[in-house]
Amino acid sequence: MNSRVVKLMPDKTQEIIYSCGYKRVTPDDQELFDIYYDRMNHPWAASACFLNMVVWGDTIPYYYKEYNEMIIAVCYDSNEGMLVGVPFIGSYRDEAVTQAFSIMKEDFRRLDIPIVIMDVSKWMLPYYEALTGETFDVDDDRDSMEYIYTSESLEAGMNKQDDRYRYRYFIRKYDYEALIITPDYKNELKEFMNNIWCVDKRCSECEFGCLRDSTELIVSAIDKLRADGIMVRVSGKTVGFCIVTRFKNYGIYQFKHAVNGYKGLNEYLLRECYEHFLKGVDIINYTEDCGIEGLRRYKMNLCEEYELSSRLTLTAK
Repeated sequence: MNSRVVKLMPDKTQEIIYSCGYKRVTPDDQELFDIYYDRMNHPWAASACFLNMVVWGDTIPYYYKEYNEMIIAVCYDSNEGMLVGVPFIGSYRDEAVTQAFSIMKEDFRRLDIPIVIMDVSKWMLPYYEALTGETFDVDDDRDSMEYIYTSESLEAGMNKQDDRYRYRYFIRKYDYEALIITPDYKNELKEFMNNIWCVDKRCSECEFGCLRDSTELIVSAIDKLRADGIMVRVSGKTVGFCIVTRFKNYGIYQFKHAVNGYKGLNEYLLRECYEHFLKGVDIINYTEDCGIEGLRRYKMNLCEEYELSSRLTLTAK
């Protein structure tokens, strides 16, 4: 169990949220959310995708309600002890955003808290700034910028001489088997995370929630969450896995963990998930580097062409 001290949502806050018509997000809501994601003007931040609303729900529970062309959603950040909004999901038009914001503003007024909206993509910002009578402080956190690749640039990166060599080395060197992840592997992957992650980490280091428990949740509901993944065993031992999501022409690498010491394993997981699940997408999001220097270098060197996409936090003045 995660022993980290978090700030639980006050009962009164939860009571008001439910009285405003919000419902807790569950894996069974995926089909409904897909309808609204399909109306989005451009790709959204990985943190605002449906899978993340579910898997971190113990630490950051999400709540939502429908309003015309939009889903209005809020979440409770138990690390900060505050309720925040998240970007509207649906067709971004000035009128639709105005109506949705009016609803959110009234809900936050009832909660008697300022409006903070996190994980806003840059293309969304003009719609919020165009709201009549509203102004926002905008925080652009470098550590939260996501790495965006085209399929062509990622393929070129995977085919660089060194990367291609390591991929082929893994195939030649090791007695491995690659398996499509299903709920049947829930306990195996939970134990894998316990061994490669929890053994070296204190619970207090996992500020966004328990990675082991989140892995168990996503694998147990992988079909409902429209996620796909590959796990790899070498000589019968689990050594790594990768999970991705895809929505039409937009793909996201969500989770990738591998045991050190197996040369080419990371390259194998990256390429195999791309070939099996993301081939044909236009845009691939490899999420943020969390301010970790080694992870930053890896994502910057993955291929020559990429974009850094901001995740903005808006605070209403």
